[in-house]
Amino acid sequence: MKKLLLCIMMAGSLLAQKTELSLTVNDEHFFIGDRIKIGISIKSSAKQIFVLPDAKEFIEDVLILDINKDQTIKRDLKTTYLSIEAVGFDTGFVHIPAMPVISTDSTGFGKPDTLFTPEKYVYIYSILDSTAAPVAVRPPVPLGLMTWWEYLIAIALVLIAAALLYVGIKYRSGKKEIVEEQWESPREKAEHYLKELETKHYPEQEQWKKFYLELTYIARDYFENIYYVHLKELTTTDLIPVLKEHVPTEYHDKLQTFFHYADLVKFAKGIAAKEQCDEHFELIKEMVEKDSEENIEEESVDQSP
Repeated sequence: MKKLLLCIMMAGSLLAQKTELSLTVNDEHFFIGDRIKIGISIKSSAKQIFVLPDAKEFIEDVLILDINKDQTIKRDLKTTYLSIEAVGFDTGFVHIPAMPVISTDSTGFGKPDTLFTPEKYVYIYSILDSTAAPVAVRPPVPLGLMTWWEYLIAIALVLIAAALLYVGIKYRSGKKEIVEEQWESPREKAEHYLKELETKHYPEQEQWKKFYLELTYIARDYFENIYYVHLKELTTTDLIPVLKEHVPTEYHDKLQTFFHYADLVKFAKGIAAKEQCDEHFELIKEMVEKDSEENIEEESVDQSP
């Protein structure tokens, strides 16, 4: 009886020292993008130590997402578990090769040994593969009725859209006022400018330069429009001979005195007098008030052969 118990104990110890290495895959029917879970389990004596392989170096056909290691010991039995999670992005066979597992004992004096995991193949199917299982199609869920506040919001939006549409149509159909520019004859234009100049009261404020700048501009613009000659860019020296060809003789000396006096005030900072300003203003006003059409007719008669 004692010999029998001794044999049983020796057999149990030998079985406990034996190492069991296995490889499992969660499923054999995969599609592109499915998670492939690979498990490597090692059952051995509690004294044995294992160096597990780096799965990323051996498994090349899929992308390794996660690797976890775990270990449990019950009595004298130790279970080491390596969990690998991978995913494939192409159809066809995926090769899970044999991977080395190095074992030794905790004393450090044991003889190292190399074990290899089983080799395995899995197949990744395409969604369009006729052999693949059809994807479950769920019937459409009927739309539920709106609540009372959703009806209110919908009605408000419809009213706002209708109001905007009405305003837009009314705005587009409304008559657009066309502002027509009122045409003025040279005489009317000059009289208009002279009235504005008179209301500014430059002589009373002793602003001589501003007065003569505007008055000479009015005179040049008026003579240019009725005689059809360019005068605004001419100097006084060049302006007087041109004007003498068009204006009546009685105004030759007065205009020459007026333009030379204006140049002294504008460019030489001369000091004018209110009486002189009034005299020159009346001179231009008198020439403007004469009918410009009569002046043009007289000029055409003089130039006719």
